[in-house]
Amino acid sequence: MRLCRRFKKIKIMGLFEIFKTSEANIIQNKKDGVIYVADFQGGKGKYLSIAEVGVSADLDVKISPRIHLRVTYLANNEKINGVEIAKVDGEKLEKIHFSTLDFERILQLLSLFSELDLKAVVNKTVIFNQSIIGNSEEVSRFLKLIVLDSQGKDKITEIAKNYELIKVGDIDSVVQKKEAVNLFGDILNKNEEFQKYKTELGVGKDEEVWQKFFSENSWILGSDFVEILDERRIDVENITDYLLKSFDGFVDIVELKLPSAPFWTNEFIPKSELTSATMQCNRYILQTERKINDLEFNKKIQNTPIVKPRITLIYGRSQSWQENEKEAYRVLNSSYTTLNIITYDHLLERAKRLVGISEIEKDI
Repeated sequence: MRLCRRFKKIKIMGLFEIFKTSEANIIQNKKDGVIYVADFQGGKGKYLSIAEVGVSADLDVKISPRIHLRVTYLANNEKINGVEIAKVDGEKLEKIHFSTLDFERILQLLSLFSELDLKAVVNKTVIFNQSIIGNSEEVSRFLKLIVLDSQGKDKITEIAKNYELIKVGDIDSVVQKKEAVNLFGDILNKNEEFQKYKTELGVGKDEEVWQKFFSENSWILGSDFVEILDERRIDVENITDYLLKSFDGFVDIVELKLPSAPFWTNEFIPKSELTSATMQCNRYILQTERKINDLEFNKKIQNTPIVKPRITLIYGRSQSWQENEKEAYRVLNSSYTTLNIITYDHLLERAKRLVGISEIEKDI
């Protein structure tokens, strides 16, 4: 008799089993983007959940998967206690559970990815964002995220290797360039800083200060130049500040005058000092071209070919120029084919932009 009753009970339970709704079906039937709230027993907390339609990678699957996110919220201390992410594909249910701390880290990582130029990543053109490198707090936060991953170091190394993102010394190089730009601005605009730097270098003339500075930071001279050649003397009477190897492999020249060198007359005509400097530059070009077949000179410049040398004249200041001066400068430079005049302020602003610390763009 008891056996019969037990059998009937099992039979009835099995009958109701067919009406039981699975968790997968519940998630599938939730409306997209709607936040559902369910109370704990006893009112100590709530479950908050939301579901969205996912995208299946298999085109043969007719039922779209759904992504379900559920957050456990404790009412007594008003905080999230746990997070569950589920993926439902038909009757297949996959779940991942996170602690609150884990989920916070995931959100930080997702935020990091959202800020990346992923197209640049794919095309192997990613470099460290200047704002990250220049901000110690951002660097610290980023590195802590990597450290939290037990394989973080290996992953970053593998990514950097395979995608050629960075090499050892790249970050240090960026920092050094920023420091050089800041020093450039200080010694250009603050006389006490210039005198301090001059003392540190142990030189006697102001011209030597700038020669030393640009020799140590040749990248500031521009991307047209790839190497400063050892030789400066063209002949007995003509000594340039720099003979350089240009990006196309030929000899070019850079001549320095002081930032204090006068530029315009009241009628916006080049001052006699500027005219004298441009004449000197043209003489350097002429004398360099005459050295094409000089074997001894060519040996000194590492056999760098001499073909129509160009010269850059770094001269004077332009920080206070108005429209008339800017227009006159444009006309002046357009009159030369092998000579380019650039002021110290132009050079500083270009260097700032190269390292990503330029102020709001403005004409100098």
